[in-house]
Amino acid sequence: MAEVAENTVVDGRYRVIGQIGSGGMADVFSADDTTLGRRVAVKILHERFAEDRNFVERFRREASSAAGLSHPNVVSVYDRGSHEDTYYIAMEYLEGRTLKDLLVAEAPLGQERTIDLGVQLVEAAGFAHRHGVIHRDLKPQNVIVDDEGHLKVTDFGIARAGASEMTETGSIMGTAHYLSPEQAQGKSVEATSDLYSIGVILFEMLAGQLPFHGDSAVSIAVQHLNQAPPPLSTLRPDVHPVLEAVVMRALAKDPAQRFRDAGELVVALEHARHAMRSGEDALLLAPSPGLAPEPLPDDEARGRRWLVWTVAALGLVLAGLLLLLLLRAGPVQVPNVTGKPVAEAAAVLEREGLEARPVRVTSGAPEGVVVG
Repeated sequence: MAEVAENTVVDGRYRVIGQIGSGGMADVFSADDTTLGRRVAVKILHERFAEDRNFVERFRREASSAAGLSHPNVVSVYDRGSHEDTYYIAMEYLEGRTLKDLLVAEAPLGQERTIDLGVQLVEAAGFAHRHGVIHRDLKPQNVIVDDEGHLKVTDFGIARAGASEMTETGSIMGTAHYLSPEQAQGKSVEATSDLYSIGVILFEMLAGQLPFHGDSAVSIAVQHLNQAPPPLSTLRPDVHPVLEAVVMRALAKDPAQRFRDAGELVVALEHARHAMRSGEDALLLAPSPGLAPEPLPDDEARGRRWLVWTVAALGLVLAGLLLLLLLRAGPVQVPNVTGKPVAEAAAVLEREGLEARPVRVTSGAPEGVVVG
């Protein structure tokens, strides 16, 4: 593909204004949509990807899926098509800067500001996850922040399109500093992989540096696999312990030890905010309301089922004992002994298992006779 120059018209519709970014898979240009009269961003694939028919098919399919993600924190995808020997997607154009540029200029960020940006980032990922899309390459370079602090995530479609080819060959998918341990091993990933990447971003926002450093992508990937990140408080002594605990849990090596889903991470971040404002130090990670938890691992699920059946059995035993007591304490049929002598009445009652306790009263009946 020849260089895309200013005023180049892509696919007969998008007039290029200038290049605004470049990445491992594509270059990004600002352009005018001559059909709808609006500014857009056009991402044009590098030729080496355009020559791979399988990749192009995945790219087209996932770009269409990404176009269905309509959320305040997700960059909207408008269109996809071909240009010369390659392919493009047209998306929402945003005024602002990447989160990476913001961090270079201002990190470490304040804790409240980190939570504000973090919640938006997690909500974007959570929305995509609920629609079956995992980003796989979340990093500050793929996050745009405007002057009001509003955040949007881009590149959902492209990241997923490249995932199959790269993971099938055992190579690393995602930028090394932000990839999850399972990505570093070339394994298939789930939503919790995105949450790990978000944990790295949160760490970077608060500490002003990344948790792992190395001379190569491989050395960094090995650290993601085998090395614990440094405690955040050693780099940021004033970080609130609840917020630190949230970030460190997101960075757990084992996906099962991370937050179950994006909703739970949002709740934890908001709890950290509340703890900072109220002076609390305890961490309460409540499940996100309205979101079903992800399936438990087999061993844990069996343990939970054993506990449920044990509690149920104990409940049945207690219920049976209570019923027995109630039956024993139920209504008693008392023989009619009115008018009988006291001795005879007492004998009748004792045969029925009852105890007679005579009480003397003044009455017109003969003495020693039961009156009631």
